[in-house]
Amino acid sequence: MPKAATKSAKRSSPQPVGPAESPWRFLTRFAFVLMLLLVVVRATISESVNSDFQMAGSVAAPATPGPATGLLLDLLFCIPALLVLARRLVDLSYSIRCDRAHIIMFGLGLWTLLSVFWASNKFVAAISAAHWIAGLVMLWSASQLVVTWQRMRILTGVGFGVLLILLVQGYYYRFVDLPDLQREWQKSQKELLAAHGPTTQSFETTQIGKNIESGEVMGFSLSRNTYAAILVLLGIISAGVAVQRLSDGDGALSAIPIFVILAAAMLMLYRYVESKTAYATPFIGALILWLAGRYRQRISTHSKQIYAAFVALFALATIAVIGHGLYHHSLLQASLTIRWQYWVGATRLFIHHPWFGVGWANFGDPYLAFRLPLAVEYPKDPHNFIIRAFVELGILGGLLTIAWMLQLWWDLTQGEVVATQAPESANEKGDHHRAMLFFIAFPFLAMALNALISIDFTQRWEWVVVELFKRGMFTIALLAGIGIVCLRSLNDQRLDDRPAPWILWATLVALGLFLVHNLIDFSLFEPGPMGLFALFTGGILGLRTKRPPRSRARTAIVMAVFIVSGAGWIVAAGAGAWNVAMAESLSQEAQEQARGGNNQAAVQKLVRAQHLVPINPEYAFQGALLSSRNTSVAGNMLADAVAADPASPRYRRALAQFELAQKDPAHALADYAAAVAMDPNNMEFHIEYAQALSQNKQPAQAREQYQKALSLNDQLPPTEPQRLSPDRVNQVHSALNALPK
Repeated sequence: MPKAATKSAKRSSPQPVGPAESPWRFLTRFAFVLMLLLVVVRATISESVNSDFQMAGSVAAPATPGPATGLLLDLLFCIPALLVLARRLVDLSYSIRCDRAHIIMFGLGLWTLLSVFWASNKFVAAISAAHWIAGLVMLWSASQLVVTWQRMRILTGVGFGVLLILLVQGYYYRFVDLPDLQREWQKSQKELLAAHGPTTQSFETTQIGKNIESGEVMGFSLSRNTYAAILVLLGIISAGVAVQRLSDGDGALSAIPIFVILAAAMLMLYRYVESKTAYATPFIGALILWLAGRYRQRISTHSKQIYAAFVALFALATIAVIGHGLYHHSLLQASLTIRWQYWVGATRLFIHHPWFGVGWANFGDPYLAFRLPLAVEYPKDPHNFIIRAFVELGILGGLLTIAWMLQLWWDLTQGEVVATQAPESANEKGDHHRAMLFFIAFPFLAMALNALISIDFTQRWEWVVVELFKRGMFTIALLAGIGIVCLRSLNDQRLDDRPAPWILWATLVALGLFLVHNLIDFSLFEPGPMGLFALFTGGILGLRTKRPPRSRARTAIVMAVFIVSGAGWIVAAGAGAWNVAMAESLSQEAQEQARGGNNQAAVQKLVRAQHLVPINPEYAFQGALLSSRNTSVAGNMLADAVAADPASPRYRRALAQFELAQKDPAHALADYAAAVAMDPNNMEFHIEYAQALSQNKQPAQAREQYQKALSLNDQLPPTEPQRLSPDRVNQVHSALNALPK
C-alpha cells in the first residue's frame, strides 16, 4: 500500500477515545468539584444531632446547623457517587473500581444502618448512621475521581486552604471572641446557661464554664482534641507539599509560606489547644517522613514485611496497654486513665450486648449502668473507634471494622502508584481558563454555601455582619491555600500535574496518625473530620489501584447499583430528610414562642414535630417541660419521651419527678428505681430516690439509698469537682438521721 494511502487510512480509522477525551467527562469533573466543595463546607461548620432548645427567659442564641442540615449534606455527599455511576453507564471507555476494601466498607455501612432498628434512641442512631454512610460513600467517590497527580495536588491544595481557615477561626476566637465571651460569662452566667435549657446536666453545665474560663479553642469541632487531630492531619499533608516543592526544584521561596503556616499551626497546638495527643503526633509524623525519604528504596522493596511488622506492633501495643491497665487500674497519664475507665465500662457493656451491640451512636446512656464509680463523666463515645464498633455494632460490626482497616491499609500501602499526569489537553488554552475559573470561583462558592448553611440571619444585623466578615477571611484563606499548592509558580500559572511522591507519603502518615488519635478520641465520627478523612483516604486509593476493564456483566451490576442507589436517595430525601426538616422548623418556631412566654403555642408545635418524627424523644421531652400547667399533656409527652428512648435515665427521672408531684407514688418509685438502675453511680439520683421513699414511708429503703450516695461520694478523690458539696453532704446526713429507726 502506498505511504499516502496508509496515512489516509490512519486518519480515517476511528481511534480509541480515552477517558480524558470522552464527551461525558463533564460528569466526573463536576463530581470532583462538588466533592471538594461539600467536604470544605462540612469541615468549616459546626453540626449537632439535636439542636439545643432555648427556653423562656433564655438568651436568643444563634441557631446552628442541626439534624435537618446534616441529612441534607449527607444526601449531597452521595451525588458524586451517582455521577460516577452515571458516567460508567454512558461512557464505553470509563471504568470504576470496587475491591475488597470497598465491599467490607459497605458491609459495615449496611450493618450500621440495620443497628438503628435495635438502638434505644433510634433518632440519634439514624442521623449518625446517615453521616457515617455518607462519609463511606464519599470515600468511594474519591477513590474513583482522584486518578491523576493534578487532582491529588488540587486535593491537597484544598486541604491546605481548610488548614488556613481553621487557624483563622482559632486565632480569631482566641483573641477577639473569647475575651468578650469571658466578660459576658462573668456578668450573666445564669442567662448563658439558660440558653441550653433547664435540663442540662450538672456536669455539662460545669464543663461549659470550664471551657469558657480556660479559653479552650475548638475551631468548628465538638472538642479541642478533634480540632487538634484535624490540625495534625492537614499539617502533616501540608509539610509533604512543602518538601515536594523543594524536591521538584521550585526553590525555597515556594515552600516558605507553607512552613510559616505550619509554625502558626504548631503555636496553636502547643499554646492554645493543649491536646496532649497532639503534642507527640507531629514529631512522630516528621520522624516517619524522614525515614521514608532516607530508606524509600528499602521500604518499597520490603513493603509487605513492613506492613506485617506494623500490624504486629499494633497488636503488641494493644496487649501492653490492656496489661498495664489491668495491673495498675490506670494508664500512664490522667487523661489516659479516664479513657481506660471508659474502656472498662464499655467492655462490661459489650459483655451484656455481644451479638448486636447497643446500636450506632447509642453508647452514652447504656454505658452509665456499667461505668466505674470513679468515672464521673458522661461520655457519648468510648473514645476508641474499634471499641465503639464492638460495643455499638456487636461482634460482627467489630470484626468488620478490623477487617476493613486491615484491607484498607493493605491497599493504601501495597502496589505501585498508577496515577498519571494530566493529558496534554489539560494545559491547552480552553482547559487552562477553566482551571483558573475553578481556582478563583471555588473559594467564593464554598464560603457562600457555608454562610447560607451556618449563619442565623434572624439575629441582630451587627452579629450577621461579623459572621459575614469571617466568611470573607475564610474565602481569602482558601484562595491562598489553593494557589500556594496547586499552581506551579507565580510565573507559570498552570495547575501543577507533576508526580508528587512526598505528598503521597505525607498523606499516608497523616491518615495513620489521625487513626491513632481516634484510638483515644472520637474525631473520626464528627461529620467534618469524617469528610476530610474520606477525601484523602479515597484519594490515595484512587492513585494506587488499576481500574478493571469494562465488561457487559459489570455493566449490568453497575446499572442495578445505580437504580437501587438512586431510588434509595429519593426515598431518603422524601421520607426522611423532609420530615426531619419540617420537625426542626416547628421546633425553631416553638423556641420563639417559648421565649415570648407563649408556652401553649410552643407545645402545640412540639406535638406536631413529635408526630412528624416520633423517634426523636427531645420534642416530647421539651414539650412536657413547657406543659407544666397542663398535667395530662405533660404526662403523655413524658411517657412518649421514655417510649422513644427507654434507655435514657434523664427521661425516666423526669417522669418520676412528674409522677411524684401528681401524687402517684407507686409509678414514681418504680420509675426512680429504673433511673437509679440505669445510672447507679449518680449520687443525685440516689438522694432523690431516697427522698421519695422517705415521703412514702419506706425508711429502710430510703436509708439504703442515702448511704449509697454517701458511699459513692467517699470513693471520689477530694479534688474531684463532682463530689457532693459539704452543705449537700450535711443535708444528706440530716435526712438520714431523721429517718425512723
